[in-house]
Formats: sequence, structure tokens, C-alpha cells
Amino acid sequence: MQVAGRAGRADAPGEVLVQTQWPDHPLYQALVAHDFDGYAATLLTERRQAGFPPSTFQALLRADSPELARATAFLRQAREALEPLAEGVLISGPAPALMARLAQRERAQLVLESPQRGALHRLLDSLPPMLDGLAKAHGRALRWSLDVDPQEL
Repeated sequence: MQVAGRAGRADAPGEVLVQTQWPDHPLYQALVAHDFDGYAATLLTERRQAGFPPSTFQALLRADSPELARATAFLRQAREALEPLAEGVLISGPAPALMARLAQRERAQLVLESPQRGALHRLLDSLPPMLDGLAKAHGRALRWSLDVDPQEL
């Protein structure tokens, strides 16, 4: 799908043509019917059933290093340290990041998720000092970051 960002100019009306191989898809049906509210309600129901935000809360702990083994070892240690504190929080990973290699650095991540924002934030409050201590053992080449409510995993 390609989207027309600025079909019209100033006071001149514009026209957007939508071409698809899947005209029966709910997205296109909602576009044709101008039914944003109905489509949004359907998506929210699907996300709730799948356990995706906004019905669950997420944080992403990323690590990057010139060597993937160093990043994953750091995240494995972080997971082991977090699990006893993770009441009500599911920890997944470590796993390679969606873009696993960027600027000669290997990236991996842990996903932390909970149906209660408070449980997630209680765990997150303990992270920075603990992670700084773990990171020192892996040398200066290791970097970590925490993304609360990530836009993509």
C-alpha cells in the first residue's frame, strides 16, 4: 500500500486513488466506508485478544556491542537478575533485534511486558543501577538502553 501524503494544495482539493489486490480486506472496506471508528474498535479488540498494547504494557531492554555474544551474555545476566523481581512481568529473550546489525554493532533485546503498568514500572525502577553494574563487566564496548512503550519490537 502506498499512501498519498499531500494530495491537495492549499485550497485546491485533491484526489487519492487506492489500488489493491485485496479489496475485501477490512482496512480497505473501512477506508471506502469512511469508518475509522469501527475499524479502530476492531483493531483494539484484536490487540486485546492477542495481549498487545494498549491492553498490556511493554518495555524493551536493548544491548549492542561489536560482538553479538557479548550483547546476549549481558542480556542473559540481566534476565537472571530480573526474574526474581519480576512479579507480574513476563520477560522474553534475549533475541536478536529486528535490525540485528547496525553501524558495525550487533544488537539484541529483552522484552518486558505486563498487564499492569505499575508492576512493570516497579521492575523498571530497579534497572539502571543494576544494569550499569552488569555492563561494566562487559567493557566499554557494550551499550544498553531502555525503551518504555516501544513503537516497534
